[in-house]
Amino acid sequence: MIFLLTTAAHQYTATRHFESFGLALKKIVQPLSYEELFQTKRLRPGVYIFADLERLWPDDAERAAKFWQVMNERPGFSTLNHPTRSLRRYELLRTMYLRGTNRFNVYRLTEHRQPARFPVYLRGENDHDGNRTPRLNDEQELSAAIRQVDQTGRSRENTLITEFYDIADSDGVFHKYSAFCVAGEFVPRHLCFTKHWVVKQPDLVDAKYLAREREYLETNPHAAELREIFALARIDYGRIDYSLAEGVIQVWEINTNPTICTNDVAGGAPREWLQGEFANKLQQAFERLNATSGHQARATIRIDPRDPQRIIPPKTITQRVQQALRWNRLRKP
Repeated sequence: MIFLLTTAAHQYTATRHFESFGLALKKIVQPLSYEELFQTKRLRPGVYIFADLERLWPDDAERAAKFWQVMNERPGFSTLNHPTRSLRRYELLRTMYLRGTNRFNVYRLTEHRQPARFPVYLRGENDHDGNRTPRLNDEQELSAAIRQVDQTGRSRENTLITEFYDIADSDGVFHKYSAFCVAGEFVPRHLCFTKHWVVKQPDLVDAKYLAREREYLETNPHAAELREIFALARIDYGRIDYSLAEGVIQVWEINTNPTICTNDVAGGAPREWLQGEFANKLQQAFERLNATSGHQARATIRIDPRDPQRIIPPKTITQRVQQALRWNRLRKP
């Protein structure tokens, strides 16, 4: 069994898929909230995917890391994504820039570093809502946007300044690739084209662009490069969003709790086949992952949820008999 750990409010990323293209996955993938994990007294063997890391408060991430450690040391358990070692958005993008791969830089609002170039835009560090501002063309516009952050009460610590990097082609069309990683196996998700610089949905779905998207899903051309990026980020499960600039991958983010896919097919009927193709390949990747789970042990482990690293040994036969006798005495009138 595969357990997909998310915050309780964001389990829909998987459950919506189970209600559409991913019906068969319900047999092997079980959503589990961190809230439930933190209360559990028994851990079943299987594969535990620590997803939704961006939304964990630091204390919760550290608590989840204790569960990760317990599972990682026990036979029959496998773990994906370390809750505290995996790189979040800011650290990943800064690293990609400093390595010379990404051609745009990012800044935390609280760093008080001025962008090296404009335009820029503001976005959240841990959410998936995209840009919070239009493109800001100079320091005056940036300062006004920062004042707006202060006035609305948004967190300064969780606000990023991101340099805008223009990847539009000669026709003014922007593109975005997305691919899932499942324990080192890469499944292309989609290739979207739009006239808008924030690529959320495919606005252009004519035959030319559909053919390019189909080729991407069928050939998986960037798997080797993506494997290096995920290894750098220390992430085993998630979806990477990226573009190409003169053939060089530009990483926008790795989402550790991405929406898989739903019946609401972006782009309409012309892209339904592409959705089904992705869903089939993702299911096969999960099935291969599930085949490795729990093969060394089938017994649950008992823990103290207040201190998950404290393993409670199983009761001996004598202890079980004594417990049964105590229960029988209590039940007698």
